[in-house]
Amino acid sequence: MVHSIVPLAVLEAVRNLDTPVEDGLTEFAEELLSKRLGLSPTVTLQLAQYEALVRRDARVERAHVEALLRLVGRRPDADLVFADAGRRIARRAVRRLLVTSRAAARLAPRMVGFGVARRAARAVLGGELRREGQVPVAGVRDTFAITATPDGAACTLYASGFSELLRLLTGFEGAMVHASCRAAGAERCEWRAASPDPRQQ
Repeated sequence: MVHSIVPLAVLEAVRNLDTPVEDGLTEFAEELLSKRLGLSPTVTLQLAQYEALVRRDARVERAHVEALLRLVGRRPDADLVFADAGRRIARRAVRRLLVTSRAAARLAPRMVGFGVARRAARAVLGGELRREGQVPVAGVRDTFAITATPDGAACTLYASGFSELLRLLTGFEGAMVHASCRAAGAERCEWRAASPDPRQQ
């Protein structure tokens, strides 16, 4: 089972990217809307259903999420969808935490924040966060993302999700780099923290 936050965030990201910008092409609006998955009545209905499940902190069948990731993986903008979805997952994961946990993480991000991030990652992303020295490392053993996108495209969801969790709860500024991937034959997918390049600061 997968937390309902995951498919909700993916569909929200699809809707966000499929929403047309204000470009003055209103005469084409209906034709565009009919071709954009994120603005379809089906997705609108699914969003409402997943919102209700998230409010109950419920989980959904793995196969449903796998099918959704497979569908998104066929899009030319799949990387953008997965990156946006990962950030949305992290924000919702933080919102579901107790107010006291969020407050403690803000007050002591190094001492408490990482532990709170670890719990949120496990509960919502099904991932494990740990430190090697002072470097955050994240891993995922579940295979449904790779089953859905054998090229590893859905792994972007985890990279952005872990990065955003660490940013929100520990003040981390940087990226989670995909150090090993099941798509390349590794035993599990793993990400390691990389600090921003000081030359770009």
